[in-house]
Amino acid sequence: MEASRGELPTVSPVCSSGPQPDQSRLVVLLLGEKRSGKSLVGNSILGKLAFHEETTRSSREDGAAFGTQVTVVDTPGWMSHSLPPDRVSEELRRGLTLCRQDPHVILLALPCTSTFGQPEWRAMEAQLRLLQTPIWQKAMVLFTRADKLGGLPIQEHIRRQGRTLQWLLERCGNRYQVLSAWSESQHSELFEKIRKVVEVNQRPKEMRDRMYTQLRQELAARGARKSWGGRVEIDDWKPGHMERTASRQTFVPRGFLVEPARCEPVLSLVLLGRRRSGKSSAGNTILDREEFRPDTKTTRCTAGHGRASGRAVTVVDTPGWSLFGLANSKEVRAEVRRSPSLCPQRSRVSFLLAVPVGPFGEKDRRAVEKNLGVLGSQVWGSTAVLFTFGEELRGRKVEEHVEESGRPLQWLLDRCGRRYRVLDTRTGDGGVDQLLEMVEQLWARYV
Repeated sequence: MEASRGELPTVSPVCSSGPQPDQSRLVVLLLGEKRSGKSLVGNSILGKLAFHEETTRSSREDGAAFGTQVTVVDTPGWMSHSLPPDRVSEELRRGLTLCRQDPHVILLALPCTSTFGQPEWRAMEAQLRLLQTPIWQKAMVLFTRADKLGGLPIQEHIRRQGRTLQWLLERCGNRYQVLSAWSESQHSELFEKIRKVVEVNQRPKEMRDRMYTQLRQELAARGARKSWGGRVEIDDWKPGHMERTASRQTFVPRGFLVEPARCEPVLSLVLLGRRRSGKSSAGNTILDREEFRPDTKTTRCTAGHGRASGRAVTVVDTPGWSLFGLANSKEVRAEVRRSPSLCPQRSRVSFLLAVPVGPFGEKDRRAVEKNLGVLGSQVWGSTAVLFTFGEELRGRKVEEHVEESGRPLQWLLDRCGRRYRVLDTRTGDGGVDQLLEMVEQLWARYV
């Protein structure tokens, strides 16, 4: 049943113990960096001075807005140079418990006075990961202090900020709200968007996917290419549902961006392998920039996003396992298991197993089998071998190297469907174009 303007869907509590949640109350969780304007947003929603600017502990306040009972939980801001878990991480987790149930919407505050690049994204992603609760289907970006843009349209601000911010918006379903000097109209607009998030999340997953697919197909069929980055922004949404009207228009709320030019699925490449196998360097070669640090031990999964050979790609670097006990095997396998979660929703996820050109014995084979096993038996159908340090072939064909290496490497290639490529940083694009073509052919079987 559709929720009316003052009604909220029933949600399950985070745990069965403790105070029972009020199912008629809208629960809003505020997150963001230090001095991002979260507390001011909370005060504006509640219409009272409930939170102070210097937030050091998570706090909860109840109130009413537009005839609906509202709970707002404010949290301390993190610093982009801090490494979790830290005191802020503990307070964020405590803030989640203060909600007493799953929050209906998570507002991510981003001040327009600051840049949002890879350091800011890594800090945000690290803190959100520790919350261990679904984030993205409930998340909305709040562009605070928008009056400092000096009249610059928000779409131009997003374009200038670059791919990292644009990717964050994609993770949030392209939901955002601009907040400058607070006004009743902005308050109403934000609350309406929150209500839409609640309504959409109440629907069964199959229905939501069908709606979004239909929306993207209709816009793509019209060849729409307006607004920044090929995205289309339409100003209205028919209250309560998404449908085609008599005029054949499709509606999405103001600030909700649809990307018909990006209907092509993103290729997500998860790099796996032992320590010092060249995973990080391979990721940098694919993205054509220094995204990962080959000279530093990788202990947590990290993701980089960009375009390669004309394709939208996400590359996930993972910690490497060790044959000699130099890495915590339990932690490595936990990170390997988590790695697909860093890929964009509905992207095509493939696994690239980095194998240096050189000896590959039975011990290597067993380590590969054990560590990839945490991803399930189906992982082999979407895995390819990436021979790194291709310059070590010294003019030989890779097939000769495979033949000389014996049964362990032959077994591995057989499990991967004989899919492999050589990465040689000395030649052209390092073999990236051929690599991506192979990955696309892999997914063509499922189209």
